[in-house]
Amino acid sequence: MDGRASCAVGLALALLLSSCNLPGTPTSSASASPGNTSRVAHLQVSEAEDAQTLDPALIDDPTSLAIGSELFQGLTRLDPTLRPVPSLAQSWEITAAGRVYTFHLRAAKYQSGATVQAQDAVTAWKRVLAPETGSPLTTFFAPLGARYPGDSVTGVQAVDAKTLVLRLPEPDSSLLTRLALPPYWLVDPALHGAPTSGSGPYHLDKWDRGHGLHLSAFSDYWGPRPPVRNVDIEIEPDSAKRLDRFSSGAVDIAHGFTGPQLLDFARDPQRLSQLHKVANTRTTYLGFNTVAGSGYGPPERMAIAQAIDRARLTDVALFGSMLAAPATDLIPPGVAGHLSRSLTPFDAVAARTGLDQAGFPGQIGLYFSTNATVGRVARDLQDQISSATGRTVNLHPTGDFFNRAALDQLPVFIDTWSADFPYPSDVLDNLLASNAQFNNLRLSDPRIDAALAAAKAAPKWDDAIKGYQSAEEMALADHRLIPLYSGVEPYLVKRGLQVPFSGGIAFRWEDVR
Repeated sequence: MDGRASCAVGLALALLLSSCNLPGTPTSSASASPGNTSRVAHLQVSEAEDAQTLDPALIDDPTSLAIGSELFQGLTRLDPTLRPVPSLAQSWEITAAGRVYTFHLRAAKYQSGATVQAQDAVTAWKRVLAPETGSPLTTFFAPLGARYPGDSVTGVQAVDAKTLVLRLPEPDSSLLTRLALPPYWLVDPALHGAPTSGSGPYHLDKWDRGHGLHLSAFSDYWGPRPPVRNVDIEIEPDSAKRLDRFSSGAVDIAHGFTGPQLLDFARDPQRLSQLHKVANTRTTYLGFNTVAGSGYGPPERMAIAQAIDRARLTDVALFGSMLAAPATDLIPPGVAGHLSRSLTPFDAVAARTGLDQAGFPGQIGLYFSTNATVGRVARDLQDQISSATGRTVNLHPTGDFFNRAALDQLPVFIDTWSADFPYPSDVLDNLLASNAQFNNLRLSDPRIDAALAAAKAAPKWDDAIKGYQSAEEMALADHRLIPLYSGVEPYLVKRGLQVPFSGGIAFRWEDVR
């Protein structure tokens, strides 16, 4: 259950390059050094769903994103810390207090043989915004002053073949991160009718829709030669068959399994090392609405936080923590700016004492959507909070959850947010900023708003990240919301392979050893 309909571009971490496994989970080896040789030249992957499209203007599903990130590139990419670094742009300058970005493109070719040029960005981005394209990704152009189909990007100028200037209406520190994502990927403009020619390390050889895809390394790729020369992706919707295929050794990497399947798989200690749980961009939290929940002051919120054992919650409600990890931050590990904070620890005695001293009455109403996963979470929270505090916790599964939340009718609620891109603004600006559409807390704090505004305007990435972390700290210190758990995506990897996981879709084929 998400705080809004997600574009699935929250899975954009398919672009990353190295390990970001969660603490305490099985991990594969770190990236091999350039001198190491790959153990696999032909990689075989099993997916539950086929790609819906390989048009960068339209990609909004996980499989398309994973494959597209190997075919196409943007001006930037994201390094293991989620920091934007050069890709098709080998360098850039930021001037005019963060309002002007000047990019210098490297010498690169498309798989069609054409040379990448600055004007290609203008052409590609105008196509995304054209109403006839029907792109679901137009809001990604907000830093350039465009959000809806038909909007224009007047501030984008190709000065020459290798120089692109972007003039923003106002500073937006998320721009460099967004430039690594699908709507900004460059394609050969001569092939816009069927844009499958990018500048990435692999090109598409065959696509048997519903059955599989075959890709091979691009010989004229501007970057290092990929050691994995061929990739086959089989599409198997039946998770039991997919698990059998992996267990028999027919595929190297597989994912898309249920919690019970993974629990059963991990019961064999020899198999446990093949299971990798990779952080994504989703976070679930307990929130207190300032209007309907006005009876929950700081002492009451602190006590309820002390009544929650996050490790037990994910173990009981999320299949032995196969599908989530106990939260250490509101920003999930798959988003830049995540910290392993020391959140309020479980303390049943302090929880009961706190409510007693506050004179809190005997009942707590907990609201949540009718999603099955959230229902399991709610039932365990009911047990935990009632046992720790001695209060009755009444559950209220709510069919029109989002409407009632927006109308300030839910005093205490469980909510989830999935970031569309791995930058803290997509979490904090939406959940904490005054008057934000998805601020179901109805939080209005001038200090938080000022910190968010400063972070958005910061020209330097480090300053922006620190600003967002400061804004989050203010909200967490008041326990206006209590982070519960962060989502993970489980993968199964054949023994002997080294896969530097990175979050989201998790890995790049060329990094497998």
